[in-house]
This record gives sequence, structure tokens and C-alpha cells, in this order.
Amino acid sequence: MKVKCVEKVLRNYSSMADLDSFVLSYCSDDFVPQTARWGDQDVKVSKFDKELTSRWDECMEKGVFRYDMQHLDTRVVPGPKAYVAQLNSLRATERRKPQTIMSVSQPFNPDLFNFTKVGTKEILFSLQNTDDSASNGATVNGTVDSAQEPERHIIIINVSPLEYGHVLIVPQVNRCYPQVLTETSIKVGLESMLLSSHRGFRIGFNSLCAYASVNHLHMHAYYLEQQLLVEYCDVKSLGHHVHELTIMPCHGFAFQLHGTTVTQIARLIHKVTNYFYANDIAHNLFITRGTVFGEPQSSTKRTIRMYLWPRKKFIGTKVPDEFNVAVIELAGHLPIKDDSSFHSLTEETADQIIADASLPLEEYNQIKTNVVEMARQLDSKTQ
Repeated sequence: MKVKCVEKVLRNYSSMADLDSFVLSYCSDDFVPQTARWGDQDVKVSKFDKELTSRWDECMEKGVFRYDMQHLDTRVVPGPKAYVAQLNSLRATERRKPQTIMSVSQPFNPDLFNFTKVGTKEILFSLQNTDDSASNGATVNGTVDSAQEPERHIIIINVSPLEYGHVLIVPQVNRCYPQVLTETSIKVGLESMLLSSHRGFRIGFNSLCAYASVNHLHMHAYYLEQQLLVEYCDVKSLGHHVHELTIMPCHGFAFQLHGTTVTQIARLIHKVTNYFYANDIAHNLFITRGTVFGEPQSSTKRTIRMYLWPRKKFIGTKVPDEFNVAVIELAGHLPIKDDSSFHSLTEETADQIIADASLPLEEYNQIKTNVVEMARQLDSKTQ
């Protein structure tokens, strides 16, 4: 199923008039295929990281955020999963009220808040891949339409940050897509990860009914100075570049860049998420650095890992007192709402909260069968 955008593409940006005041141009030569391991001392900082953090710091100094981002209390919850818990009560109370979401395929509404309405002081820069012919025109289903306005991918601050450097990647901002992944947006996310040399840079996507709070295509990105289990845990091969993550309470699918290309893996993930969209299946996507599948935690063979969880839809049901179950929580990073929960949280309690987002086993297994078959069909076309 194709994602429909609003009929009138926004061309007059008003508050976004100086959108192109800084464009971070890049090519494949700027990609960082390998990052340092946790514990390594020789850590280099990429141009992307320098631009993002310096501009983010400037916004913090100027008071653009809703609250100061001081040192976050952090504790690793005892247990084999080593959940990383952080006390962030201000985000729970000061963030913008989420929009009312009733369906994974809810249309974009230009009258509600969206990222064409953010102030220029919140925009850090836009991204442009100079290797990509799509930078000269809009891309529709993989075909460049040079008659349309060039697609714009912007990086803006999240005014209610959950961690240092928390930004929103807003791909194809001028297309005004709803919160539904496009192949281009997945590619932009993967390329953003490749532009960072920081081992703790993370990117996450929440679909509608999976804790997305704004119905305008975007991904979260931030830095976390803690290792997560999903960076090195074992996964089970299902064939055709699809693996399964079963060590976490909510089962999902795993992919890696190793052995494929950005274009190929973006196309595969998009095929799966498009199936989710067409069948009203809520989902979350997490992108992180980690070891090549099958390599030990200490391995120098590193790649980009991607995790995709089909999960229960969240529509106004009771929210746990400790934390919501969105993309980063599924990956093992738990922003806690209050001091008491932060200090008392156990792995058993965290497991129970996260497991509650799981689909019934019969439904999940049917989805797994369909995902593997879609991957097989796509694989056969590329051989």
C-alpha cells in the first residue's frame, strides 16, 4: 500500500524560511563503517557529530529547550539484560501533549502541529547526499521527479530531550507524509548512522499507535554513553537477511548492514513496514551500532544492527507508572518517570512491562511467516 501525502505540498515555509542556512553535504566517503568498541580509547569524532553536538549545545545555552539537560542519574539494572535506566522526570511532565492517534494509517493533518511549523532556532541543519541523484528532485517510489521541489531532510532539536544530543531526523519534510516509513526515510536514517563515528549514537522510529506523538514522518536520534544488550546479543537466522530477536521480552526481527547495502536493506525493511502499515500493525524500529551477528561482544567486526518489532497497538490504554514502552525501551534503554521507580526497578518488573507490548504468539508467528516469505521474494528478484 502506498502512503498518501496531502495534495498540496508546503512550499512556503514561513517559520522555516531559512531552512537552507546550513546544509551538511556528504557522500559515501564520509561514512564510518566501523566504530570503536566500548572500552577502546582511540575514539574519533566525525564532522556530523561535531556539527550536531555543537549546534545542539548552542541551542541549550540559548534556552531553546523546554528544560535544562543536566546530568541524568543512570543505573544499570542488575540482571543479564543489563537494562540502562535513567531518571528523566522533566520529560514526563514538560513534553508537548501527544496528538490523538487512533490508527497506524491515520492521515496527515496540516492543521495540527507538524515539523513545517517549528521555529528556525530549532533547526540544526539539513542533510544532502551528493552521491544521490535524488538530491536534484523529489523521489516517488524510487523514481526521481526533477519537476518537483527537491526533497529536504532536516535535523531539528527535540525540545523535550531524553538524552544528550536528542534530535529529530525529519526526512522528506516538505512532502508532509504521515508517520509512516518510506524507503527514502529508512535510507536517510541508515546514512545518518553511518555519518556518526560515535558508538553510542542511536536512531529510533515509533509508528502511530506505538507511541509516536506527532503524525509527521520523523525519527529520534541521540547519544547514549552506555552499551546495550542488543548491540551484541545472539539472534536467530530466518533466512534471506532476516533474523529474529528472542532474548528480549518482546520478540521482533533483526537485520544488519553487514553482507548487504544501504539500498538493499532499506528496501527490505520498507517492504516489511509497508506490510505492517497495510494491516494496521503497530511497530517500532531501532538502529544502532553493534557487532556482526554471531561475533562475540569483544569483536572488532562491527556493523549497523536494525531491530523491528511488531507490537500491540497503544490507544489510550493505561500507561505503566515506571516507563512507556516505545522504541528505545524495547531496545533496553529505560527513561524512568519518577525517583522512586528509578531506584526500585528490577529486571523482572522491566521484563513484565515490556512483555505486555508483545502480540499474542499465534499472531506474531503468522507475521513472522509472512515477513520471511516477503524477504524470500525480494531476495529472489535481486539475484
